[in-house]
Amino acid sequence: MHRRNFLTLTGLAGVSIFLPWGDASAEPASWGGPYVLHMHAGGGWDPTLLCDGKLTAQGATPVYENRLVTGVADVNGIPVPASTKDGRFILRNAGNAIEDPQHFFQNVGKQMLVLNGVDTQTNNHDTGVQGLACGHNDIELPCVAALFAGLVARQRDIPMAFLAGGQYNRTGDVVGVSRFPGDKVPLLAEPFKGAATEEKGLITDVAQRRILELRGARLAQLDREATLPRNKRTLQALKDATKGGESINLLKKIASAPAPTIDAFRDGLAPDTVAYLTSKNPVNNVERFIEIGASVETILRCFQTGVSASATFSQGGFDTHATHDTNQTAAMATFLARVRYVLLRAQQMGIGDKLFLLVTSDFGRTPKYNTGDGKDHWNVTSVLVSGPQIRGGRVLGKTDEGHRALRVAQSDVNKTLPYADESGVRIHPGHVHRELRRVMGLDGADFVKQFPLPATDVSLPLFT
Repeated sequence: MHRRNFLTLTGLAGVSIFLPWGDASAEPASWGGPYVLHMHAGGGWDPTLLCDGKLTAQGATPVYENRLVTGVADVNGIPVPASTKDGRFILRNAGNAIEDPQHFFQNVGKQMLVLNGVDTQTNNHDTGVQGLACGHNDIELPCVAALFAGLVARQRDIPMAFLAGGQYNRTGDVVGVSRFPGDKVPLLAEPFKGAATEEKGLITDVAQRRILELRGARLAQLDREATLPRNKRTLQALKDATKGGESINLLKKIASAPAPTIDAFRDGLAPDTVAYLTSKNPVNNVERFIEIGASVETILRCFQTGVSASATFSQGGFDTHATHDTNQTAAMATFLARVRYVLLRAQQMGIGDKLFLLVTSDFGRTPKYNTGDGKDHWNVTSVLVSGPQIRGGRVLGKTDEGHRALRVAQSDVNKTLPYADESGVRIHPGHVHRELRRVMGLDGADFVKQFPLPATDVSLPLFT
């Protein structure tokens, strides 16, 4: 019985249970890929500062204002902000150079497909988050990461198929949710210790064995006394769940794996950012880039070890209604550095060619500044995606000089049509998710048919 069934029966759906009390010497179930990671920029990013570069438009009352970017470069067709009045465009946080979008798309990011002019059809945070995560604005479908984990769980009963760290983690009860901070993995791997670094546990080996014996006897008694079919099913699910001891071996691998060194990343960093990212934070003596990547390192280790199949991750700071240029670039700098970390680290771990990476935000930012030098909610955004069967190093979709979403031709998605040409199609989240379901193998799964995408978002060959 799947763990999700136990969660449903006991009324604990949405919170995963890990009970490391079984035989830790047993052969653990693991997953060898592919994997899905959805990274979300919470609050609504400004894609014109990343992959849909825009300059202040002509005229006395320009339809678009950009007080920061003075030049845009073409990188494999992607319009990337390239310069400011002070020189090269670099994403900075507190004045520190952290990311270079040009270098990103010319190097590690060249495997990504950029979708510009994605019309979210909303300027509401919750709706935007939902639409980009599941493909439907009106109905709370399971997020695509949960659907994929549900598919995997039907093939292999791995302990934590879906790691939920994003803003939208609906599962539709197709899989259990695992939520825990990455720094708690050592504690899970050594459940009888107060701290993973302690040499001895809180109780002796003899006491541990006695606890297991008493626990087994209690389960046997409950099983003998159970008469109702529902109780019997619940008890069987409990017994299945308590076999989690076999997964301790996998968690121990995650907890004991050596931390990556900065030398492993140095050649993959943008030249203008190397000095800062390779320097150490005096508070913890950890290199800045390693520190930035710590929040996604555990996810990647769970993938590599076979403990998990999919995950969601979110970073906030993008709802820049005030001081937009400073606050937006600061959030974008750290977020893009984390995306770079994922791509570089996945290659080091040998899972780069098995990783589906989806990068989204709630929506975009308005073409003009408000009175607080901020930018407000705008329905047009960009999406980045990579993975098996997805042809990267290119861009589809486009926006006009006022950052309005242009249409693509149904017969050729590489062709962009004028804003008012109704023979074309504006790219919606539903179109993106229809393609994601196809390449992830979700289309053929019967349980996925319960969660249809909007019928109006017809199939568009975006990934081929």
